Amino acid sequence: MTANRDAIVPLQSLPGVSPLVENYLQSSTAEAMATYETLTPLAQSRALLYASQIDLTNFESVLTLGQDSQCAVSQFADRMLAQVKDRDVTKIGQMLDSLMQTLDRVDPAALEPKKPSFFKKMFGKTSPSVKQTLTEFERISIQVERIGVQLERAQLQLIRDVELLEQLYSHNRGFFEELATAIAAGQMKKQQAIEIELAKKLDIAQSTKQPLAIQQLNDFVAQLERLDQRIYDLQVSQQVALQTAPQIRMIQQANQTLAEKIEFSIVTLIPLWKNQLAMMLSMNMDQHYAQLEERLTRTNERFTNPSFEQQVSKFKETQHELKMAIQDVFALHTATEQEKQHLQHDVAEMKRPKTME
Repeated sequence: MTANRDAIVPLQSLPGVSPLVENYLQSSTAEAMATYETLTPLAQSRALLYASQIDLTNFESVLTLGQDSQCAVSQFADRMLAQVKDRDVTKIGQMLDSLMQTLDRVDPAALEPKKPSFFKKMFGKTSPSVKQTLTEFERISIQVERIGVQLERAQLQLIRDVELLEQLYSHNRGFFEELATAIAAGQMKKQQAIEIELAKKLDIAQSTKQPLAIQQLNDFVAQLERLDQRIYDLQVSQQVALQTAPQIRMIQQANQTLAEKIEFSIVTLIPLWKNQLAMMLSMNMDQHYAQLEERLTRTNERFTNPSFEQQVSKFKETQHELKMAIQDVFALHTATEQEKQHLQHDVAEMKRPKTME
């Protein structure tokens, strides 16, 4: 499809003719063919069919071009907004913060026997008893276990979200291809109308110079302009679909990484932390139940024994590693939430009407 440039003559002799006539006559087929060639053979056949069904004199025919695909993109945007708004990943941030605060309450030094200071003796202040300390540690262990169960549920939700995002990505790709087909149909119809119908109406207007012929020419140009606006609307929707794809993948990958880090914390670190805490509590029970001074002395010697010191050191290392893992999960969770907010903004933008610049 190429325009007959020899037929283009100066339009100054036609009073009241639209200035868009010359712009359309000088348009190139490159854009239409570029879009058409990106389509699959099946989509190309459908684009040709859609183009043949467009009636420029029928406003509804132009308006409904690609309407189903555009509505699908709008519904897709609603689903994405719901995905972003409703999924707080079971408030992972709050759980991680609570877990960190709980771990901060565990001080292995509290299990070591201490001699009362001069001021404590004078003012009658005493440290918590060993029994109270053990009870508190056991309570903390239960809280950590409870938070671990909550994190495990959050992990399952993350896995379900990853599967849902995969479905959304597949739908988004289908919308993009459907919009490309409709855009190609509109561009091909536009170029065909320019090369055949517009050129014919221009010839009639130039030969007769009748006001009615000039008005028919301007009316046809207005129809082309409406088609242009429709193509632009479809291109805006297609651009949104194109920009949404990497955002979906980014959130999907972040959720996968977050689920993996939670798995490491739940399956590896928290049980190890609890096991080492239980070992320290068990070793401390000997001192708690000591009845004789000599036995108490021997028990104190046990606390200076390298085995106990090694156990405390292992526990501290595990606790530090667990805290670092929690901080990593929290940082990733924060970044994911920010990315979701950006996606929510971008998807909301596509709901606003756009106009050609």
